[in-house]
Amino acid sequence: MNFLADENIPSSLIKALRDDGHKVKDLKEERLIGISDKEVTELARKENLVVLTYDKDFLHFIQLHQPRVGIIVLRFKNPQPQRVIPQLLSFIKSSLSKRIENSLCILSEEFVEIRKL
Repeated sequence: MNFLADENIPSSLIKALRDDGHKVKDLKEERLIGISDKEVTELARKENLVVLTYDKDFLHFIQLHQPRVGIIVLRFKNPQPQRVIPQLLSFIKSSLSKRIENSLCILSEEFVEIRKL
């Protein structure tokens, strides 16, 4: 799976994804900090990447703009990478991950919710 990491995704989480064999385009590394949610989703759609973010504003953004891209919003009570990484990698390897395309996925330590866009 290939990802577009929003600027709020820590480098340790990006490294873990890369170490697991995933391509990750990092907005920080690309010097694209501060671009709008619309620009993030357009870039992801153009490059066929799944947006990975902690930004809950995406939950509202998708209701207005209906982007045709996969988005994973991480909603952990303890967002420390050492807590998030195992669950994210487990989710990516699960059969549920096949439903990410054109969907909003909310991933937390308690649940996974997938909404078709």
